[in-house]
Amino acid sequence: MAFIGRQKLEDVRRIVLMTSKDHTRRSIQILRTLGSMLESMVNGSVDRPYLQQKFAEILKMDEECKALKSEAELRILEVGALLVERGDFVRLLGCLDKVPDRLEGVAYRTLGLVELGRPERETLQSVVVLLEKVGTCLESLNRAITALEMDSEQGYQRLKEVKVNEKSVDDVYRRIGIEILKRGELTAQTLLLKEIVDLLESVSDLSEETADILSFLYPVK
Repeated sequence: MAFIGRQKLEDVRRIVLMTSKDHTRRSIQILRTLGSMLESMVNGSVDRPYLQQKFAEILKMDEECKALKSEAELRILEVGALLVERGDFVRLLGCLDKVPDRLEGVAYRTLGLVELGRPERETLQSVVVLLEKVGTCLESLNRAITALEMDSEQGYQRLKEVKVNEKSVDDVYRRIGIEILKRGELTAQTLLLKEIVDLLESVSDLSEETADILSFLYPVK
């Protein structure tokens, strides 16, 4: 019975890592698509059909992420219904699934900016810089998950990189927040910009939280 219990735990650990890797890879693709939307605006293009098309692509990928999470949760229930760690695995998947939701929220608000008129180029460029930093954080999380599949020691070291990258995001986030406040006027556009940078920063927080849960569930052997 003890062997069966250990085998079930290993099965769940493998399922969750595979799902986490696929889920994070899609989140990275969502972020890149979002980057294309913002870059086109920085370059002076406000092609609404193009932006709507990219938004539709993001919605589709967000749905794919939700399907991955739901399938993994079902398999965890089937394989390890009695595992003590089951709640932690489900919490990990829930944390990961908030990432595409936040990015979809950024994309939606970006469309709102277009309706209000294109923001200053310098402000948009700052948002793009923040987005790139968040992308680095997500990519480091994906590398850590890939490493965990092969070697817990290497994976643990990679998870530390996620925390370093999260702090880098915080530095940029604080600077941009000050830039937005310096605009002086509390307009609808200013509020949307603040919501966009807040959502982007929360993605890096979720990456760090995910890394913390992974460190607990996949300790160094």
